[in-house]
Amino acid sequence: SITMGWMADTFGRRTATIINMLLTAIFAILSGLASNALELILLRLLMGVGIGGGYPISSSYVADTATSRDRGSRMTLVFSGWGVGALACGLVGWLALAVFPVDMGWRFMLASGAIPAILAAGMWVLSHPPESGAWLYSRDQEPLPFSALFEKSYRKRTLAALVPWFLMDWSVYGIGLLIPTMLLQPQAGGDGVVVLSTCLLSIFTLLGFWIAFHLIDSLGRRRLQVIGFMGMTVLYVVLAFINIGVNKYLLFILFAGLQLFTNAGPNTVTWIVAAELFPTRLRARGQGIAVAFSRMGAAGGAFFLPVISAWDGWLAAFLFVAAASAMAAGLTHLYLPETARCELAH
Repeated sequence: SITMGWMADTFGRRTATIINMLLTAIFAILSGLASNALELILLRLLMGVGIGGGYPISSSYVADTATSRDRGSRMTLVFSGWGVGALACGLVGWLALAVFPVDMGWRFMLASGAIPAILAAGMWVLSHPPESGAWLYSRDQEPLPFSALFEKSYRKRTLAALVPWFLMDWSVYGIGLLIPTMLLQPQAGGDGVVVLSTCLLSIFTLLGFWIAFHLIDSLGRRRLQVIGFMGMTVLYVVLAFINIGVNKYLLFILFAGLQLFTNAGPNTVTWIVAAELFPTRLRARGQGIAVAFSRMGAAGGAFFLPVISAWDGWLAAFLFVAAASAMAAGLTHLYLPETARCELAH
């Protein structure tokens, strides 16, 4: 995200997009062909360059080209592709289980990530969308170094972009990886329930994006993010104090509520404001550092929350993420500038 953000600010959004999609496709295919664990880890890390690069490039291009009146809804529409991908992920998982033997199913799943990347690269090459006019204009202005993100002019905005996103991803990715474990409880279901629930939860993810699409320009970024974080806090507390295996339908309803509040609020808003808080000359790099910091949260949550749950049960894990979500709501309210319907700086 940092590397491709720099590339998008330096060489243009269009060039960076094509390179980014090709990197993703190449390493997705190669990871499906890996011959040992070390190879697989290395190739997935390299594919991460493409995955991470998609965030700052796509958000910067839409922020550059949209009007202040509908910029939020347009950026939400682009980000909702994440939800479509999540739904496709569940379907690919089901296909891998149903069609392929175990030793081939995981290869199919990993290599299939090349399909959308190749399609996206082909669309950019063949349809030749114009380069961002705002980026072309910014080339004639004095460049801003990466260090400007942490200087007095932008420091508060940088922290407002980084910290809530870090706290959200700590919760979302950590709990997201625990969801299959919870659904595999004897009372909850089994393999089939996990795959079906993944697909159904993705529908609630898309519904969350639909809510954000209709409210983000009228209700505002800050208010929507605070509401989302508070909803997540309440649901995490409820999950902390119920018996996880008591009822698979109740568990699904609570997870569906999490998908709604997360994607109608902070999952969408953090991505949008990280591009809006900075001028065109610094936009992709500002988004890039925010993405990188959020991935540190994702990695921390993915590692530590299962450790916490194994050490002290679900109660501790859910109360931990509830506290993180409540803290993120407070920081958003206090420090995030409202960018809805505002003209962005060059």
